[in-house]
Amino acid sequence: MSKRIINPEEELPVTEHIEELRQRIFKSVIALIVGFLVAWPFKKDILLFLERPLPENLKGKLIFLSPPEAFFTALKVSFFAGILIALPFVLYQVWKFIEPGLYEHEKKFIVPFIFFSLLFFFTGASFAYFIILPFGLKFLLGFMDDILTPQITVGSYISFVIQLILAFGFVFLLPVVVWLLSKLGIINYKMLEKNRKYAILVIFVVAAVLTPPDIFSQIMMALPLLGLYELSIWIAKITGREE
Repeated sequence: MSKRIINPEEELPVTEHIEELRQRIFKSVIALIVGFLVAWPFKKDILLFLERPLPENLKGKLIFLSPPEAFFTALKVSFFAGILIALPFVLYQVWKFIEPGLYEHEKKFIVPFIFFSLLFFFTGASFAYFIILPFGLKFLLGFMDDILTPQITVGSYISFVIQLILAFGFVFLLPVVVWLLSKLGIINYKMLEKNRKYAILVIFVVAAVLTPPDIFSQIMMALPLLGLYELSIWIAKITGREE
């Protein structure tokens, strides 16, 4: 195993690490604001797009119960779109922050890191939008529909949809995070295999926390996460540093 050689003059004090982190966060926040401003003129189109997973009989029938609810919903959908727009830049800031801890040849992995992060994120988000939401909404809104009539507020619906899409998008980054940590030598595949039973417990806890409070959404997140964990073990085994 090759040893890391660090020049003491290149080591940064803790205060400079904190300052570097602050700058990266500041730049990411600016990118989110820019993304929000870009998305704002298209708020109605974004809202209609997020409404599509609803059953046909409920499309166009969302309501709002308080004067500011429609306005705050517009803010939500614009901020959601802003996150998606700014995501490549935010990932770049993440990479630049951890880059000093990498070997010289590993610093060239910035393109694969951003590409696969975006690929896995949007795969997870698409999985939520095209599969989880249509089936989940059909089940939840059809429950006892013979005696109950759903009247959904636009604010609660948009919060539900955005939470689910972002949750699936970010948890699908697990293989990329494992790849990065294995490259840094922080974890290895043996560690992942040894702690598999604890990981399963954590996965179900994470699914319960990140998804709306219904068992359907929780199970539908936990199952892909289990598969992603196994994929992560394989990735760590193939790409991680040798002992």
